[in-house]
Amino acid sequence: MKMKKKYLIWFVFILSLVLLTACSSEKEKANSDGGKKEITVWTWPNNDQTFEEITVPLFEEEFPDIKVKVQAFPQGDYHKKLASALVANEGPDVAMVEIGNVINFKDMGMFENLNDAPYNASEYKDGYLDYFWDYASTKDGYVFALPKNSGPAAMFYNKRVFKDAGLPTDPDGVHDLLKTWDDYIDLAEKLSISGKQWMLATPHKIVDAIVQQSGTSYFNGEGELLIDNEHFLYSYKLIEQLYAKDAIAPFEEWSPEWNASIQNGTVATYLYGNWFGKYLKNNAEGSDGEWGVTYAPSYNGKSAYDNGGDFIGIVKTSKKKESAWEFVKFVTQNHKNLEEMYKKDDLYPTYLEVLDEDWMNNEDSFFGGQITNEIFKNVAEDMAAPFVTTNDPIASDGIKSLITNFTIGEMKMEEALDQAIKEIEARKK
Repeated sequence: MKMKKKYLIWFVFILSLVLLTACSSEKEKANSDGGKKEITVWTWPNNDQTFEEITVPLFEEEFPDIKVKVQAFPQGDYHKKLASALVANEGPDVAMVEIGNVINFKDMGMFENLNDAPYNASEYKDGYLDYFWDYASTKDGYVFALPKNSGPAAMFYNKRVFKDAGLPTDPDGVHDLLKTWDDYIDLAEKLSISGKQWMLATPHKIVDAIVQQSGTSYFNGEGELLIDNEHFLYSYKLIEQLYAKDAIAPFEEWSPEWNASIQNGTVATYLYGNWFGKYLKNNAEGSDGEWGVTYAPSYNGKSAYDNGGDFIGIVKTSKKKESAWEFVKFVTQNHKNLEEMYKKDDLYPTYLEVLDEDWMNNEDSFFGGQITNEIFKNVAEDMAAPFVTTNDPIASDGIKSLITNFTIGEMKMEEALDQAIKEIEARKK
């Protein structure tokens, strides 16, 4: 009898432990806020505001059992912090990655493969811009994230500068003047006034454009540096000619002086992604109607290229992958969310279904009533993703130094190029 009583006590004790563990497990799955499951999303400033003001309220309305906590970290530190967290098996459930850092995180392999079940992201492949789907995936089928926003690039121009020179100011007329980069050089002198007005704001943007327009890359598949090939050399020579004409603004990109040139209308053209339209609106108050957008000059018959974009994926260590997947899909596919993000910050969707929506094709009073998406949609659909490597940022920095050295540094271009090649080779991984 004593033995039976002893076993009964042990049975009750063990059953209590099982029930207690089950209850604890359920508490781990949900937070104290009404039993909602909580997912954490990492991003950088401004995107956090967009999420909190637009995306999260819309998402939580559709998925009331999921709570989203957004955390932002300074953009300069963000990707290093994310990489460190992933290596330590820590971090968020969901994370954003900027386009220039995609190759690093694909190589790490610490995001969920969205091509695998239960995600089966390949079902959505045809729903996104080819350029960005190719960027997010590898040849062996690994899809590390879904594309969120893109940055189809074009040429923003100041109409007053063109008008004062007696030139057309409408997008088609400006495009006819500047169909090729040779045309761009020919017109630069007419649109520049030494020390007062310049054709171009930022010289390295010409290199960025021609690299993609030509289909070349910083390195080839064998890791050989290509910055001295014919396409790169052509871009350096363009910059050299512009500098000789005093047609390049002398201000550092994003500096107060650089921003003042926008406000004062002393630069004719800017080569950036569509998001630059919002930047102009924020930094050129009172200049509504004075700006236009047209295609960038073409190289070997191609004008389209990209300048910006980001992605959003699920971290492998997440314990709430099902909820995370719902959020990732919602961010990149929900029409209302994409509409409000576009209206707020000119964030250009990668999701094809919305590119023909009315809200993407309205007249923009800042651009004199122009429907700017008539340019950007064509660019977005014609962009081709380049071959990228983890050493690309090193090569890009080297080219910026190269440009500085043969312009304001007064080195000969050949000498500056040799120095850049040596520095890049010494730094590459």
